[in-house]
Amino acid sequence: MNHKPYLDWMQIALDAGEARLTPDQWSQLEDHLGACGECEAAWAALAEVERLFKAEPMAAPRSGFTSRFKARLAKRHSRPRAMWGALALGLGAVGAAALVIPVGAGMLLASVRAAQEPAATAALFSGVNATTTFASTIGEALLIAGRAVLEWAAANPLVWAASLSGLGVTGLWLYFVRKLVPEVSSR
Repeated sequence: MNHKPYLDWMQIALDAGEARLTPDQWSQLEDHLGACGECEAAWAALAEVERLFKAEPMAAPRSGFTSRFKARLAKRHSRPRAMWGALALGLGAVGAAALVIPVGAGMLLASVRAAQEPAATAALFSGVNATTTFASTIGEALLIAGRAVLEWAAANPLVWAASLSGLGVTGLWLYFVRKLVPEVSSR
């Protein structure tokens, strides 16, 4: 025997009331309940559960439920943003390191080479005037090296491509960092 439509009709009758069943369906359900002990027991159990639910007052949520729910929802929505932000910060750090490390290494090597020269070492230890002269010499050397690098870079398309790529990555990094900043609501 197929009990499926009768079980569905029982649920409809309890959930939406008898008005949702057509008179023909209601008549068939009553006939089936009179003939099938299994469905009659299911109907009695469902009706008892329905009665118990209606007898109990509606339970109110605990204090602060809405704010805790909104906080969890906001946290869940912020996870992908945080992941992309961390990735953007990491790529930005790598890009910055790619620019800073060669310049720093070049300055360090230039300082070491200058310090290895006897005249430069004597100048370092001969007083403030000599130290300022040494610093200006290093500055001029860095300017000359900078000009040479710029002249070389202007003629080399690979340098331009790398520079434009670096600017693009920096722009993306700034975009993602800006997306990470929470928007302040005036409400």
